[in-house]
Amino acid sequence: MYCYCVFLLYLLLVLFYVYYNALLSGSEKWPWKGTIQIKLDAWLSAFEHCNGKSQSPINIDTHKVFSEPRLPPIKLEGYDLTGSHALTLINDGHTLQLSLPSSMRVMSGFDHVYVAAQLHFHWGTKEVPGSEHTIDHVHFPAEIHVVHYNSKYANLSEAASKADGLAVLGGFIGIGLHDNDNYEKILSALTDISIEESDTEIPGFNVRHLLPDSLDRFYRYNGSLTTPPCFQTVSWTLFNDSIRVSRRQLAALEDTLKTEHNKLLSKNFRAPQLLHGRKVLASFHTESTTRSMYSPY
Repeated sequence: MYCYCVFLLYLLLVLFYVYYNALLSGSEKWPWKGTIQIKLDAWLSAFEHCNGKSQSPINIDTHKVFSEPRLPPIKLEGYDLTGSHALTLINDGHTLQLSLPSSMRVMSGFDHVYVAAQLHFHWGTKEVPGSEHTIDHVHFPAEIHVVHYNSKYANLSEAASKADGLAVLGGFIGIGLHDNDNYEKILSALTDISIEESDTEIPGFNVRHLLPDSLDRFYRYNGSLTTPPCFQTVSWTLFNDSIRVSRRQLAALEDTLKTEHNKLLSKNFRAPQLLHGRKVLASFHTESTTRSMYSPY
């Protein structure tokens, strides 16, 4: 009887291991792949951290943030990749991702130096704007995340589960009247990676130009990865000033990439999560902020 029970326990552990790895590496890795808020319950049942109380994204209520002008400014190093080796652009079935070299770093703004690993995007449709974070409950058309890991760890994988492991720089993408030449360096290559799990190489360029002109005004809070496994290890920096692309360029992002079974990859954003008492800091006096700064259009 004892041996039989041990065998059953072993079998259950094997089955769980197989299921968990299927979630990580198979088609169920991203339950919402290509949709919005589809099968999000699968996140909560398969990844315990997704049930945590420090989850991202969040809504930033500009009337409730804490002004903290003494927050150290963000200083970047190595972001100008002009003339460097080509960069790999990937359609991984759930986002558009650009791999970044470890020479790109955040040198100031945190207690440690943070090393760049990749940047990616979240977007919606023409009818449903797709930023993950919101400002006073307003979604922008899209959002860029530049992901960095703490230099005291060997790589992104090791750092991802550590309390001080990750720092993400986020920018809101709105619609302007003209094409954004810097974003065109990425968006012009989308047709080459329209199929899921495809990649291409693009020439190096100044990645700094994908972020707002000014990095002085930002929001800061502690949160999580916005996709499984939802580790609550991210120091988020969200810039107050938005980036502008043309409606044509945004349409390229919304309408080009495909996911499994040739479905359109869109609405790849998670809904804002509850704060659960967390503080959101601002590097500037928010009473001087005007509503026009937050207009997505």
